[in-house]
Order: sequence, then C-alpha cells, then structure tokens
Amino acid sequence: MVATVPKGSVTVEEFQFPTKANRRVKISKQRQISIPKEFYDALNLDDEAIVEFTGKEIIIRPAEYEVVDFSEDILKDLVTQGYQGDDLIKEFSRVKSNIPRALDLMKEEAMQEPLITGSLDDYLDALEDDGEDD
Repeated sequence: MVATVPKGSVTVEEFQFPTKANRRVKISKQRQISIPKEFYDALNLDDEAIVEFTGKEIIIRPAEYEVVDFSEDILKDLVTQGYQGDDLIKEFSRVKSNIPRALDLMKEEAMQEPLITGSLDDYLDALEDDGEDD
C-alpha cells in the first residue's frame, strides 16, 4: 500500500495507515463523493484537495501550499530602479498588492494553452523517445 503524508504533519511512527486500502463510495447526482473518515484522517486532509485524472482513474491528494514571498526580489528591483524612503515603501506596497492578480492572469493564460495536444499516450511516448537520445 502507498500512502502520502503531508509534509510536516506527522512522523512515520505517528501515522495511522487505513486498515482497508479501498472502499466503495456513493456518487451523488451533483458528482460529490464522501471520503471515508479513515482516509481523510490518514492524509490529514483539510478543506481542499488536488484531484488528478490519469485517463483511467481519479487520484485525490492533499493540497499542499507553498508560501512564495517575492518581497526581497521586489525590493532589490525597486532599489535598482532608484526608489528610496517613502517612495520605496509606496511602490513596494503597490507592486506587492498586484502579485495575486498577476499570478491569476498567468494561471489563466497557462490554462488557455494546453501543453499537451492530441492523446496523452502519444505525448508520453514522445517524451520517452526524447529521453533515449541522451
């Protein structure tokens, strides 16, 4: 059995593996399923999860958030541009407040242009062929 433990949540000794590896669950008319409590607790799930479709199955994983702080990069760039004192603070606040919107725009653009065209199998075969040239 393979289990994923969210980073920093519990040690291997503390981790309680589910007693059964799979369960049959109902799917509602709204396409909702209930995750068995044992699985939910074992993976330390919260209010969000990552759902991945492989073509043959759906995989549900804990959503892990990475905190990305661009503050140092922003400050270096603004200092290079000549900002100082109160102007530096104002411009830093303005630029930093725009980061969530910029990230959302980047995500939208990425979702509009899929990296994979055609079948997933053909794409994966092409990747394997590229790797053989090394």
